[in-house]
Amino acid sequence: MKIRREQRPNWKDRPKTSGYEVIVPPGDDAMKHYKRLKKRMTKDGFFQELKDRRYFIPNPIKRLEAKRRGKREWARKQKELEKNF
Repeated sequence: MKIRREQRPNWKDRPKTSGYEVIVPPGDDAMKHYKRLKKRMTKDGFFQELKDRRYFIPNPIKRLEAKRRGKREWARKQKELEKNF
């Protein structure tokens, strides 16, 4: 026996907004949606941007940090590739 749920609106037809927004349906767990929002913001680099803008950082130091970050990401991806094989 299948229980039919309410038809959910199509995700692509949702109202577009600027910034981050989470719509919590009535009766749903708000913490689940909060965690999703936080994960999305972390993935986009929002929190890192806030930390970076706290103090002025000259361009040469920014480039050096970006280079280090790139090396870490590359090493992480290489490690994943070796793990998969």
